[in-house]
Parts: sequence; C-alpha cells; structure tokens
Amino acid sequence: MFRYLMATASAILVALPSADAAESETPADKGKRRIVALFAPTIKPYASSVVRILADGKEASLGTIVSKDGYILTKGSELRGKIVVRLADGMELPAERFGYHKPSDLALVKIEKSDLVPVSFREDDPTEIGNWIAVVGTGPQPVSVGVVSVKARRLFGEDQTRIENFNNGYLGVVMEDLEDGDGVRIKSVNPNSPAAKALLKKGDTIVGLDANEVKDRDGLADLLSEFRTGEIVAIKIVRGEDKLTLKVKLGSRSDAIPEGQRDFQNSMGGTLSGRRTGFPMVIQHDTILNPKDCGGPLVDLEGRVLGINIARAGRVETWTIPGKTIRPILAELLNAIKADEKK
Repeated sequence: MFRYLMATASAILVALPSADAAESETPADKGKRRIVALFAPTIKPYASSVVRILADGKEASLGTIVSKDGYILTKGSELRGKIVVRLADGMELPAERFGYHKPSDLALVKIEKSDLVPVSFREDDPTEIGNWIAVVGTGPQPVSVGVVSVKARRLFGEDQTRIENFNNGYLGVVMEDLEDGDGVRIKSVNPNSPAAKALLKKGDTIVGLDANEVKDRDGLADLLSEFRTGEIVAIKIVRGEDKLTLKVKLGSRSDAIPEGQRDFQNSMGGTLSGRRTGFPMVIQHDTILNPKDCGGPLVDLEGRVLGINIARAGRVETWTIPGKTIRPILAELLNAIKADEKK
C-alpha cells in the first residue's frame, strides 16, 4: 500500500475528480481520494483555526489564528488597503494590522472576536524527507497534499539579505548611490521598461517618489515595495540643472522575462508567489499551492502543525516557515504591541 501511495504522490497535487465522475475514476484518482481521506480526521481540529484574508475585496491569502482574542498570522506582503477576515463559518470582520516581520514575511492582524480557536505549533523539527503533509484551508478537505522534499534549512546565508517581491511595482532601471547620500543615479534604463516609457534617462538622479525623499537605493526599493504593478507614481529627478517630475506607470518584473521563456514558465505550473525570497528558515514540500492559499498551517498525518505556508516558489516547490521559527517571531510582535500600549 505504501508503495502505491508513493507512486501516486505527484498525481495527488491536481484537482480531485467530481463525484459524478466516480464511475470513470482511474486507479490514480481512487488513490488520490484515499490519501486525502487519510487527512480528513487530521485537519478537522483546525477547520475553525484557518481564515480567508481579503485585501480591498480580493482574496489575498489564508490566515492562521494564534490567539483566542483575535490575533492572526498571515503572509504580510499580500496585505494592501482595507483588510477583512472571513471566518470558517462565513462571518466577515474588519481587521487591523498590528505588526510585520519582514524577513519571514509574517504579518500579525487582529479582529474583534474573543472565542477563537488558536493553533499550537510543533517546537522541534519532525520533518523527515518523504513524510506526508497537508495544507489546511477553510474547508473540510485539505487544500493540497504532498510530501516533505527537503528538511528545514536556512534559505540563504547570513550575508544574503536581498528580498524581492515580484508583485511589487517594477521601474526598470540600474542604479547607483551617490557619495553624498542625496539621491540615486540611473546607470542605465532597460529598453521598453516603465522608466523608458516615462522618458527617464541614464544620468538622471532620482531624489523623490511621490511625497517621499529618496536618499539611496535601499530607500527607493522600500518605497517601491509599497506599490503594485499598474500603479502610477511621481518620480522626482535632477537632470543637469533642471528639476523634473515624471509620471511612471509601474510594470511587472515578469515583463522583463523574454516572452517565450515567460510562456514556458507559465505552462510549467502556474503562478508563483510574488515574495518568495529572503526567508530565514523554511521547510520545502512538493505541493502545488495557489499563492492566495499561503498563510495557512501545514500539518502532518499525526496532526502536528509544522508551520505556516509562506510562498509557492516553484512548479512543485512550496516553502513553509517552521513552528520553531514562528514562536519567537510571534512573541516579538506581541511584545511590541504591549510596549506600545504602555506608552
């Protein structure tokens, strides 16, 4: 039986056939149903501990309840505008952002409700390669089922801190800092990029974005991270003796990928998460997860909560922040709230 389950592991990751098609089910379809059924009692205790996060009326992510009095962890880079939490019973409540841990991309939001059921994370590392796992959603069935591909590990070394969110607005320039810290000089402008269309030029110095001053590349990157593809920003530049303000409609980083390569990537498994770099520690598993289903818990067959799914990083590569990493992050975010309340 175990060999049969392993043989159908990759097939599990696609949608299950409908009940109407039961008579025409293949052995692989039946195998998928059996494996999903194995997780039914495992995920049942967490059915009311997972919520759907809406940002400006659109489904953004899942959320994992971490306290009885309304605190929820979710994928922070997907939160924009008005945030609403939809509970498992369908009730929708407004939510407020209370903190963000940028390295892990975990954000803490809160709703006004006091009878919630929080999850408890496994503290040690039980994630052996090949162990069966399930992604918990807001329904009675797992969102996806798969196996652990790689044990918990650091994703990057201590000196590799670059974080990219491919959903953020893309300008399309190569920049360098000025010695006096008074702006960012454009070294080159990518052809057909938003910057090129807005008539930005090599040698221009960017000194502001909307109402904000720009001192260096990191500062400009932080400002751009607040915007998404299609939004229009005012870029303030110095060109020779002139000071100009140019309107730029931000693009997508994927636009910089050659069309043939982009089509190939899309055909190989669908959309990836916008923020999928820079995490301090991850568990890697082989589920095919829709990016909007990140933010919910990952469990094993024994019902242990291994962590929170944080990014779909590849065709069959999803990353989870382990519970032992989440615990101190959550404590840090909650302590910051208490400190603010005492002021």
